Amino acid sequence: MQVVKISSLLRTAMPLGAIRSNCHHGPTNTYVIASPIGDLEVISCPKGIHSLGQEKHITDKNFAPDLSTDVILQSQLYQDNGYMYKPVLMCVDWLQKYFHDTAAIKTSQLPPICFSFCKEGAFISQVWKTLPEKVGFGETVSYGELAKMCGNPKASRVAGHAMKTNRVQILIPCHRVIQSNGHLGKYHGGTRNSVKEWLLQHEGALRDK
Repeated sequence: MQVVKISSLLRTAMPLGAIRSNCHHGPTNTYVIASPIGDLEVISCPKGIHSLGQEKHITDKNFAPDLSTDVILQSQLYQDNGYMYKPVLMCVDWLQKYFHDTAAIKTSQLPPICFSFCKEGAFISQVWKTLPEKVGFGETVSYGELAKMCGNPKASRVAGHAMKTNRVQILIPCHRVIQSNGHLGKYHGGTRNSVKEWLLQHEGALRDK
């Protein structure tokens, strides 16, 4: 089990709505991370990240990005004697580079993702794994192109479903998948379209309006 002691970095507040569960690699823990796009909730086991996403209250109506915000750990649900899983520390470091050192992020290793939540060999899991490998920072791809990258050019709808159900925001960059006509498409069911646009502008994939 890879753990690092970070008790001095965390405040005592706990994230909302988190429930501890078991992965075959070990128990999960839930953390809250401050970021320029609002607080992020991350769930991890000892092997890798299970989920990463903005807190539920963030929508187009209240999205207020602030690039002056550093990426820092704010809380963890289970204190575990002040220890923390290494994949989460790697995630914090990667996100700090993503938002504040875009030159470095292009050569930085992605934090490990634990895919125990999906069926091994399923096409949808192949989509989740292929996207971050083939579509990098500042790039976009259509649903059909993504399906083709995964070996089935006729499976654009499945690729779309994979993006809709993606549980690891930014690390599995579903914001980089757009419609074939150039339209950005919906993000988080259409409730965070401005987040998708901001992320793509941040990466230089869109020109500022």
